Amino acid sequence: MNWRSYQKNYLKSLRRNGRRNFVPSMIFSLVIILGIISYLMIKHYPRVKEQGARVQNKAGVVITSPVLKPPQVKTHAEIRNTGALNLPHNEVTRWIKHVMDMYRIRDGAVVVIDVKTCAPVAVVSKGADFSAFKAYPAASLIKLVTASAAIELHHIPPYALFYYDSRNASQSIRALTNGYDDGRHKITFSMALAKSNNPVFGKLALYKIGNNNFETYLNRFYFNKSLGPSFIQQSRASVDDNTVDIAQTGAGLNSDTTLSPFHAALIAQAIGNKGRMCVPYEGFSRSKQETKRVITAATASELIEMMRLTITKGTSRRAFFNRRGRYILANISVAGKTGSIHGDDPAGDYEWFIGIAPVKNPQIAVAALVVNGNKWTIKGSYLGAQAFFAYFFPDAAKKLLHER
Repeated sequence: MNWRSYQKNYLKSLRRNGRRNFVPSMIFSLVIILGIISYLMIKHYPRVKEQGARVQNKAGVVITSPVLKPPQVKTHAEIRNTGALNLPHNEVTRWIKHVMDMYRIRDGAVVVIDVKTCAPVAVVSKGADFSAFKAYPAASLIKLVTASAAIELHHIPPYALFYYDSRNASQSIRALTNGYDDGRHKITFSMALAKSNNPVFGKLALYKIGNNNFETYLNRFYFNKSLGPSFIQQSRASVDDNTVDIAQTGAGLNSDTTLSPFHAALIAQAIGNKGRMCVPYEGFSRSKQETKRVITAATASELIEMMRLTITKGTSRRAFFNRRGRYILANISVAGKTGSIHGDDPAGDYEWFIGIAPVKNPQIAVAALVVNGNKWTIKGSYLGAQAFFAYFFPDAAKKLLHER
């Protein structure tokens, strides 16, 4: 072999070895970059530490539950009473205030109501002009109204299969309005609610419910009606006789559909109270609280079972399970629903959560709303999970607050 042939073969071997080493090198570089990004994120955001605690729940059962130990921070949240209201100030309220300050929430509100007595357990607001009694874009919480109408008008079971195109969170008009049975993907009714599937609920509202029936159910849930006290702003919702508007409203994509956190808590309370809502609301006083039936007990029971999947497999799983995949509320089962939408007053991304617990015999209903601006904080589902924690494990919450 002459020198030229040797040089040619040597260059070929170098190129071949370079190609072999390229992929491992790229993977190694990618791992290093992701590690640096993860380190910076963990360092930047407040980290919640886990510790085991032996606590006693409301039923008197002593259990070992992972509880959340907050970092050392000063609290600045305020509880603004409306008029002469004497809102409760208990361990639940103090813990919610602490979590809001710990994560530097700019605008947010949490409402906790006793399902049976309708008494407010906690009403907390944070923000310059933010209130638990003002109405904001309702987002996907409207899917509960859509689901109620579908169950009662068409007896659609949780295991019914739906077909859809695009993604669960798609806002495409084509995906929302194509044929009722059209689509490349399939999903059950219960998982569609748990994953907050927009195309499925858009087509349900359009092809099965219709604008007239949909407005009827919105009114049943006390949209466009007074809840009683004048300081609770009316929630607004209307459905035009328009294909796109019906689908968007049914999927929770219509920003003109509004809901106050207090009203959202009453919707959760109604589902937990076998379909009976505490309206007109008189729970701030000592007078006997009336209830009105908004859905049947069977529908409420079916909704609860579907909403359980939101916690275990759906959009709020991360809020109720820690990094090791362990459920943070021990033996307290929760049913919930989330919602996300962009709003302008105040500007930001609205992150909703409503829920009830325990599932078998609901005691409290929770509504949480967080508005995230340019700087992201937490979702409403995380704030809701903390409200449940403080209610069912008050001794643990009190201990952690004293350890700050």
